[in-house]
Amino acid sequence: MASKAAREKIVKRGDALGLDFAGEIRSLKDAVNWEEAIENARDPRVQTPEYYKVPFHAYENGNLSIDAALEVTVAAKSVHSTVYSDTELDPNGDSRLRSTYSQCMKQLLDKQRARHIQDILDIGSATGLSSVALLEAFPEATVTGIDLSPHFVAAGRVLQSHLIESGKLRLIHGLAEQTDFLDESFDMVSMCLVCHELPQQPTIDIFKEAYRVLRPGGALCVMEMNPVTPAFQRVMNNPIPYTIFKSTEPYLLDYVGLDMPTAMAMAGFDSTVQQMENSPKHKTVVAIKHS
Repeated sequence: MASKAAREKIVKRGDALGLDFAGEIRSLKDAVNWEEAIENARDPRVQTPEYYKVPFHAYENGNLSIDAALEVTVAAKSVHSTVYSDTELDPNGDSRLRSTYSQCMKQLLDKQRARHIQDILDIGSATGLSSVALLEAFPEATVTGIDLSPHFVAAGRVLQSHLIESGKLRLIHGLAEQTDFLDESFDMVSMCLVCHELPQQPTIDIFKEAYRVLRPGGALCVMEMNPVTPAFQRVMNNPIPYTIFKSTEPYLLDYVGLDMPTAMAMAGFDSTVQQMENSPKHKTVVAIKHS
């Protein structure tokens, strides 16, 4: 019931913004043979972990769903329309949130004298929304996005086809805890709104894998909800909003209990992890791999 209420709330807010959830799915579903596209995106070597087979975001099959993949752009606009105001809907809230992540990230990279950013790994890239934002922030770079859902990867390859054809973007199906990438093959690893969708141990394992694939002086950059902010605490302390929120985020409490700087330091990163708030509800965290 709570997840149904959450879904209705997201759609209702989308309607107020002029977004068409049903129409978005209908137009995209008619454009592609999605069963074939999903199989083409799937890496048969990837074993889907049990933690990923649970409902997410009010979808019964979670991220292993083409409906979730095709709706993610309008869903993100709906969900993030209240990031900067609790009283007014902002149709640009999602793009604003991603751009402030880029701004804060760049400030923290400069402050910590990170290496020049040329090769970026985007973990949990979904359909490429976060990857596109990274390319806008670092236009000289190339981005490799990795996601555990072949459905999202398939949708991303269609939606971001122009960037893929240009050679600037690659989207692959894979397990972020154990990738096939060579040691020291990236200058930056980014995780945008991923950690709260994971149990703690996979998050820690991904931090370790990020450290392995980063070159010396490279950076792990994370944008996430900030549990200590008043806006976040208001939701957590109000039974009805909390119940609705928790119904869509099965690992929310795992994330709230995560000591991110300590987990990053234990993975090998410099202990002077830097952080900035990039919205009233979100934080940007940057950790450096020193030589």
